[in-house]
Amino acid sequence: MKALFAIAMLALPGIPASTGAEATRSGSSARFVFAWRGVPVGTVGLSLDAGRFTYTSRHLHVRDGHAGERVREVTLPVDATGRVTAGGAVPQALWLWRGPPPQGCVKGREELSGQEGPHCVTARGPTSAEGTMLGARFRARYDDRGQLQALEVGDSRFTRAAPGERLRAPPELFADGVPVEGGTSGALALAPRGDGPSFTVPPRLPEMTEWTPAEARALSRKVHAAFPDKGPTAADWRPGGEGEAGGCLAHALRYASLARARGQRVGLVHGLLVVDGGPARPHAWVRVALKGGGTLELDPTSLDPVRPDTHLALALVPPEGPALEAGERWLALLRGDSRVVRATRTE
Repeated sequence: MKALFAIAMLALPGIPASTGAEATRSGSSARFVFAWRGVPVGTVGLSLDAGRFTYTSRHLHVRDGHAGERVREVTLPVDATGRVTAGGAVPQALWLWRGPPPQGCVKGREELSGQEGPHCVTARGPTSAEGTMLGARFRARYDDRGQLQALEVGDSRFTRAAPGERLRAPPELFADGVPVEGGTSGALALAPRGDGPSFTVPPRLPEMTEWTPAEARALSRKVHAAFPDKGPTAADWRPGGEGEAGGCLAHALRYASLARARGQRVGLVHGLLVVDGGPARPHAWVRVALKGGGTLELDPTSLDPVRPDTHLALALVPPEGPALEAGERWLALLRGDSRVVRATRTE
């Protein structure tokens, strides 16, 4: 399977809000896009009304090879301080939602699992907060009004969508893909729509090491053969893509892990793939720096050539990182700020 899918029934972490008066005001709501290792896999909605806090998670899952959506929702009664009326814990999403919370610790509750434990702020600024939630480190960023804009927790990133903003749910991106404008031939490109942002992808990362084409291609063939089944599994979310079956992310992560064991470092490409004139769907592959200059792109999932008319790179990131840059570019597609086009041929 060439398109990249998230895995069914993943234990996705909740998005953590302040216990100040602003956070507990009735009629409040917010929406965030959730990206895991740079791949958009869901949205999170928060709402507070009449002493009831609701957390809604809509995330991608795959069943029988088809992408779908799983919806989970939890509503908790909270008092005027933002704590659950039974037990006194603060919901994660009501702890960081509005304004950086004060330094110190509170008893927090993860909404979907119900797990409770210490949630601590260790560093705080006018528009930022850092600390731990149930032992996991987080970093939160706010705007000048105290609205949570972005949250990083391990390999997860939550990015706020503007109120009323049209936003495609991530399952649509994987199941339906993105339309390609401009015919059926020519190089693919990402173009801004209106005032949308424009992006560039660097040819290399500073940490990439130089290799020979023969060795790089041999490793690609080895990784391809190591996955008898090409389909989404938990291997897509393991650091080294461990497993006998996996999608494109598992192949790319396995390639990077085996290269690293040989003293080589490669880049992970988050991008889009177009097959047989269809829509552009999320995909992942690798980029290798070559001795003497230049780079080589390899797709160990299919062993197909990486060509400008089939593969469109959106971001080049370290394989070990949360790929925050990739997440921003996926969000631009979900928002409709960017569109996929083919370069116009000139005679």
